[in-house]
Amino acid sequence: MTTESAVGYHPLDLLERISITGALKATASLSAFAGRPVASSFPHVRIVPLEEVPNLLGDPEQVIVGVILEVTGDVAGRFIIVFPLDDAFLLVKALTGTECSLDSGFGEMETSAICEAGNILASSYLAALEHLAGLAVMPSPPAVAIDMAGAVLTTAVLPLHEAGSEILFIEARFGDGDRELGGRMALLPTTESLPRLLSAVSHSRTA
Repeated sequence: MTTESAVGYHPLDLLERISITGALKATASLSAFAGRPVASSFPHVRIVPLEEVPNLLGDPEQVIVGVILEVTGDVAGRFIIVFPLDDAFLLVKALTGTECSLDSGFGEMETSAICEAGNILASSYLAALEHLAGLAVMPSPPAVAIDMAGAVLTTAVLPLHEAGSEILFIEARFGDGDRELGGRMALLPTTESLPRLLSAVSHSRTA
């Protein structure tokens, strides 16, 4: 499925380098929004069989808060940011200064804060991909889903891919500076967009 670039780098290695830039830009933007440090781990890029999707984030029965954005343009797919429920409450507190718990649930203000965080992360990450790989990509307004991890991922990913196909999973974790949150962000291109993405990356400014 993948090919080597002209100078011998594997496209997945190049995509990982682009993803590092994207993750740094994304967390810097979120830090400015939150008014406190947000750090990210080095992104991990892998191609996995479609049937592994429900387990990509660990326990498929863990309840998570997911922010899902459609990606359109030269690459189509979805960008997903997910948090374990407790960590989503901590993020809301960091962004708004208000307490949030399982008892109080997610109201309009909490949902808006999570959506804005997701929008900042996705837009910053995709801007790096656009700049370094020369791809025109645009995220849609974010939508929030609160459900088990397996259900959120399956609903987000399966409509984009044919049965038996493989998916590209680009993942980065991040935290609030004091501790690592369970937050992760992932770019999930469609089956049709994957070759286009890998080809563009092979001829990118990082190659």
